[in-house]
Amino acid sequence: MSSSSSSSSFGPSDAEDRRVASVAATGLLGTGPEERFDRITRLAQELLDAPMSYLNLVDDVSLVVKSPQVVGEPAPRFPYGTAFCEYTVHGVGVFEVPDAQADPRFAHTPAVTEFGVRSYAGVPLRAGDGEAVGTLCVMRPDPRTLSAAERARLAELGRWAEGELRAGAPGRSVPLDRSRGLRVDGVVSALSVPFGEVSGDLHSWRRDGSGLTVTVGDVMGKGVVAGGLAERLRASLDSPAGPASGSDSDPDSGPAAALARAARELEPRLAELGAFVTLFHARVDDSGRVDYVDAGHGLTVVVPAVPTAPVERLASRDLPLGVQDAASGWAMRSLQLQPGDTLLSVTDGVLELDDSTLDSLLRLAEDLRARSDVDGFLDGVAARVEVAGTDDDVTVLVVTVPPR
Repeated sequence: MSSSSSSSSFGPSDAEDRRVASVAATGLLGTGPEERFDRITRLAQELLDAPMSYLNLVDDVSLVVKSPQVVGEPAPRFPYGTAFCEYTVHGVGVFEVPDAQADPRFAHTPAVTEFGVRSYAGVPLRAGDGEAVGTLCVMRPDPRTLSAAERARLAELGRWAEGELRAGAPGRSVPLDRSRGLRVDGVVSALSVPFGEVSGDLHSWRRDGSGLTVTVGDVMGKGVVAGGLAERLRASLDSPAGPASGSDSDPDSGPAAALARAARELEPRLAELGAFVTLFHARVDDSGRVDYVDAGHGLTVVVPAVPTAPVERLASRDLPLGVQDAASGWAMRSLQLQPGDTLLSVTDGVLELDDSTLDSLLRLAEDLRARSDVDGFLDGVAARVEVAGTDDDVTVLVVTVPPR
């Protein structure tokens, strides 16, 4: 078993008091699920082949599940003194328990005796002050040790989760000066409502030849720094040096190649700031073919023109810029839209207009389908932003395949 924690007891101390104060300062205790965290545990579950994945907050009373991804039952809430994550949050790096039934520290805990956990791996999540406030972990019902590559991937997911924790911390408010931007270019419509004067979201499109290149992204954080990164990324993706047209057989063109070039250009700045960017970048051919890359975004859906056809979310197993190594690149995927089908992509600020979960994206897609025109749909979203007073940038982009 590998472990970075040498102590088996974490009693009261000045250091622990500071850590617990940082947990409270996140403002997340007692709050419900949010898609910005759920997409991380969902990817952890998929990438690490684990049926159970959690993002937890750990104070001195209990382990609070902020994001559960678990098969079957709802995620439990453990009292302090009974959970793997207490060792993780007091350690450094990945903490593993290959076989909990054979480990006297955990063999009689509820996770093992009631929920059938045999193996565990987790990383501590640190707030902006450096204090460990929670964990990202995966569990399985059989003994298992992560490979070196899996440990590295769990650490990458943990850095992403830390960024979301810090971005969502209270005290980051900016004076509300919302401006609505709506642009229409035939089949493309967009709405951008920044929080404050500068948006950390980005959206763009351009026509090239027989199709469109579209982008929706979200830079961690708000304000001038996030806005500057968004503009640099937008300019890099739009650069003639990074053409978006092409095919899978041409390694130097297409959305994946353009994103890889942009990521290499921005990587030093992202590393300097400890920032990341979630992004959807696609080329939509006039025939309806879509070639796309998704860097940890996961908030794009296809809304079929056929009323009875289900809405399809475009899932991804890739991580954001600044988390995934740009040298490894992002996988390009393809799909075929039919005349009248719509591609809807949003940033996670839109989900705050509802319950912040992935279900709210699907409800938004059904609202789009029920509307007679896209402009009316975007007007409705803008009105909801004003009423809800969300404290995040809001961006919506809609691409509709015209009738042939």
